[in-house]
Amino acid sequence: MNVAIIGGGLAGLTAAAYLSEQPGVTGVLFERSPQLGGRAFTYEKAGFTLNYGAHAIYGLDRHTLSVMERELNLDFSSKQVDKRKVMYEKGEHLTPAPLDFVNLVKTDLLTAMQKVRFVGEITAIMANIHHIKHYATLGDYLAESGAAEDVKELWEHLVCSNFFITPEDARRVPGTVISDYYHNLFLSHRPVNYVLGSWAVITNQLRDKINASGRWTIALQEGVDGIRYEQGKYVLSTKAREETFDRVIFAMPIQQVVKLLRCTPWEPFLAPYEQNTATEVMVYDVGLNHVVARPFSYISDMNHKLFISDVSATDHTLVPEGGQLLQGIAYLSDESSSDEDRKAYLEERTQQMESLFDRHYPNWRDAVAVKRVSKKAMVQSVKNIASNRLVPNRIESMPFYFCGDGCEGKGELAERAFSSGRRVAERLAEELSQVHATKPRRHAAEL
Repeated sequence: MNVAIIGGGLAGLTAAAYLSEQPGVTGVLFERSPQLGGRAFTYEKAGFTLNYGAHAIYGLDRHTLSVMERELNLDFSSKQVDKRKVMYEKGEHLTPAPLDFVNLVKTDLLTAMQKVRFVGEITAIMANIHHIKHYATLGDYLAESGAAEDVKELWEHLVCSNFFITPEDARRVPGTVISDYYHNLFLSHRPVNYVLGSWAVITNQLRDKINASGRWTIALQEGVDGIRYEQGKYVLSTKAREETFDRVIFAMPIQQVVKLLRCTPWEPFLAPYEQNTATEVMVYDVGLNHVVARPFSYISDMNHKLFISDVSATDHTLVPEGGQLLQGIAYLSDESSSDEDRKAYLEERTQQMESLFDRHYPNWRDAVAVKRVSKKAMVQSVKNIASNRLVPNRIESMPFYFCGDGCEGKGELAERAFSSGRRVAERLAEELSQVHATKPRRHAAEL
C-alpha cells in the first residue's frame, strides 16, 4: 500500500510515524512550508526558542502523547506548571486560580457557599455523572443552573483558558465536550505541563522515526495542488511531479481541504464543514535579557480576557542564561465587522496586553531582546462550538482519511491532532491486514 499524507503538522507526522512501522506500507509526507510541525513549529532567535503560539500539554498523564511515548519509543522530559503560582486578576484584585482544593480555599473569587457548590460540580464531573453533559451547550446549562453570577463567570473563564476562546464562545461549547474534557483534566495528576525543549523535541523524533524506516520520504516545500482518480489510484500533482497512491490522508485544516478539492467529484461531500470557523488568538512573545520579575508563572486577566505565561519559569531550556521568555495570549472575537473596525479592535487588544505586561513585569520594555507579535494566529482549525462540526476521520461517500486538530479525536487542541493521526494510522493498518487476510493462498505446485 502506497500512502500520501498531505500536511506535515502534528497529525500528519503522527500518522506517518505509526504507518512507518507497518512493513507493507510506503509513502510520502507532503509539506508545503520549509519546516515540519505546522502550527507547532519552533525556531530559535537570539538564544531564545520560540513556539508559534501556546504549547502547554493538559493532563499529560492521561494524554495521547503519553501513549505515543510508549508505543513509538519517544524520549522527552516535561515539567509541571506550579499551580500555586497560577493567578487570576479581577478588577484590581489578584487571587489564586481555583485549580485544586488548596487554591480553591485560598481564592477570593467565590464566597464560602459558592466554593462548596463549585467543589460539588467538579466532583460530579470527576465521577462523570455531571448534568452538564445533558445540555446542548455550557450556556444552556448555566441558564438553568441557578448558580450565582460569580460561579457562572468562573466556569466561563475556565473554558476560555482551556479552549482559547472568548466568553461568548465558551457559552457555545457543547455540554458533552465540557464534561468529557474536565472529567479527564480533574482526574489528572499532571494537569498543565511543558515538554522541555518545546514542540521540536517531539516533531524531530517523529521525523527521525519516519526517515529511519526507509520506506517513507518527506517532501518539504512541496504543496499538493491537485488530486484526481485514475484506474483505481489517486494521482497527486505538485509543482515538481505527479505521483500515484493507493490511499490519501488529509492532515491539514478543513478550510485548505475544501480549496484543494474544489471542482472535483468529492466537493459536495465537504459542504457540511465549509462554514466551520477557526479559533484565533493574538500571541505576544517577548524574550527578555534578564528576569525583570517572577511573581507567578501565569496571570489571567479576567477583565479583558487575556493572559501571560512565564514560559521560562517552567522550561528553562528555552532561554539563554539569565533570560526570561513571556508569552501573552489574547482571546479574539470573530464577530463580523469592517476591516477598519477589526484593525481598531486588534489595536485595542494589543494595548490591553501591553498594559498587563506593564502592571506585573515593570520595566520589561527596557529588557526586550526578542519580540514577536502575531495578531491573528490560528490555535485550532475548527472551534469546538455547537455551530461547527468536527470532521470525521472518514467522511461518508469519500475515500479519504482525515486527521488534525479540527477532526474527531480525543481531547482538545494538540491532543486531538495526535489522537486523530494515531486513529487514522490504526484504521489504515487494519484495512491493510484485512486485504492480506482475504488474499488467496498459492498452492505448493504454483510455488
